[in-house]
Amino acid sequence: MTDILALSNWAVLSVEHGKELTIKAEYLVQPDCCLKCGSKHFYKHGPKTIAYRDGPVRGSPVIVQAVLKRYRCRDCGGTFIQPIDGIEPNTRMTERCVEIIQNECFIDTFVNIAKRIGCDDKTVRSIANEYVSRLNEAYEPDLSGWIGIDETKIDGKQRFVVVNVEQRRYIDMFDTRDKAAVSNWIQRNRNAPIEGFIMDMWKPYKDAIRAVFPNMPIIVDKFHVVRMANQAMDGVRIQLSKDRAKAIGKDWMRRKSLLRMRYKNLDEHGLYNTDMWLANEPHVAIAHNLKELFYCIYDQDNRNDAEQVLNDWLDIIPPEMKKTGKDFKPLVTAVKNWREEILAYFDKPLTNGYTEAMNGVAKVINRQGRGYSFEMLRAKLLFKNNHREILGNVVKHSDFLSEEELIALIEQSHVCQICSAKPIGEISGLGLGYCNSCFDKLLNGEVNSTQS
Repeated sequence: MTDILALSNWAVLSVEHGKELTIKAEYLVQPDCCLKCGSKHFYKHGPKTIAYRDGPVRGSPVIVQAVLKRYRCRDCGGTFIQPIDGIEPNTRMTERCVEIIQNECFIDTFVNIAKRIGCDDKTVRSIANEYVSRLNEAYEPDLSGWIGIDETKIDGKQRFVVVNVEQRRYIDMFDTRDKAAVSNWIQRNRNAPIEGFIMDMWKPYKDAIRAVFPNMPIIVDKFHVVRMANQAMDGVRIQLSKDRAKAIGKDWMRRKSLLRMRYKNLDEHGLYNTDMWLANEPHVAIAHNLKELFYCIYDQDNRNDAEQVLNDWLDIIPPEMKKTGKDFKPLVTAVKNWREEILAYFDKPLTNGYTEAMNGVAKVINRQGRGYSFEMLRAKLLFKNNHREILGNVVKHSDFLSEEELIALIEQSHVCQICSAKPIGEISGLGLGYCNSCFDKLLNGEVNSTQS
C-alpha cells in the first residue's frame, strides 16, 4: 500500500475515510534487547493497538492506529511494548502533529486548532503552555537602539509594554505597569545597548529611567502631545456649546470633526464651513488657532525653529484660556514639565506609532481567544514569527506529502469545504481542502473558510 503516512520506518496497513481519516500502520523496527533488563532473550507476546493523533489531511482530522508488538523477557519476566519513533508519547500524537500545534498556537485560537486536529482544546492548551515555557527560558530580548515603552489596558488592567521602535519588534509585555515593575525591568537591563526611550508623559516612567540612566535621551511621543492640543480646543468648544441655546449647542457638537482636523487638510467645502463657523465664534476661533499653531511646532525642520514656535505659542495664549483643566492649562503645564523631552523629537524624529499599533493587536488577540492567560497572550505577541529561531531548531516533521501525492492517494470522495465540488485541487497551509476556484476566491477575500 502507498505510504500515505509518510513517516520513516512505518508501513501503512489500511486507510479508512469518514469524518476522520483513520490510518492503520505498523512500526517496522524491532527492539534488540529487553527494555527493562537489557537481555537479548525475549519473544513476541501479542499485538497492542494504540491510537495517535496526526496532523490534518485536506481538512480531515487523522487518527493513526499503531499496531505495536508486545514482548516478554525470558530472563526478567517483564513485558514491554515495541519502542517507536516519530511519536510524542505524553500527548498520544505524532511529533509533527505537536509541531503543528506549536506553530499555530500563536496565530489561531485553541478551539480552532483542536477542531482541525480532532482533539480537546485542553490538550492544545497544555502543549502550547509547555512550548511557551521553553521559549521563555530561551528568550533573550534585543534591546539595542531606541526602545518604546507604553501601556495597554487588557482585562481591565494596565500592562507595561516594551517595543524596539527602530527594528519594529515587540520586546516584552508585563502583567503590571506600576513604578516598581518598570524600575525592576530597567535595572535588570542597565547594561543593555539602549540608545534612548520613547514614551508618553507618565512621570513614573521618567523617574525610573533617570534613576538608572541619568543622561539617557527621552522622547515624548508627539501624538500624545498634539492630542492634548485637540483636547484643549475641544474643551473650549464644549463649554461654548453648553453656554448656547440647545439647538446651537448641538450644532457645535456636530462640527467637532472638522475642528479637530488640520486646517490645511480640509477640502474646499470644509474650509468654507469652518471659516464661517469660526467667524461667528471668536472664542472658539482663538482656541482653533492655538491648536493649529501648536501642530506647526512639529512641522519645523529642526529643533531651534521648533523651540521658537513653541515659545511664540506660549506667549500668545490668552490668560483666560489657561485657567482650568478643560482648556489649555494641562497642555501648558505639560510643555513646561516635559519641554526637553518634547523637543528631543527633533534630534531623533521617532514616535511610538508601532507600539500603539501592537497594543491594538494585543487587544484583538485577547478578544478572539477569550480565556487566554496573560502568559499566552504575551507569547502570541512575542513569539509568533521567531519561536523556532529562539529555540535554535527548525521544524522536523511538518512537511507532509506533496499536493500531487495527496491527490493521488486520497479517494475522490473528499470534497471542497466551501462548495462541495470535487476533485479538490488546492491545499492551504493549514491542511484545509478547497477546489481551485474556491481557493482563488479565498485568497482574494471573496469567501471565507467558515462558510462550509
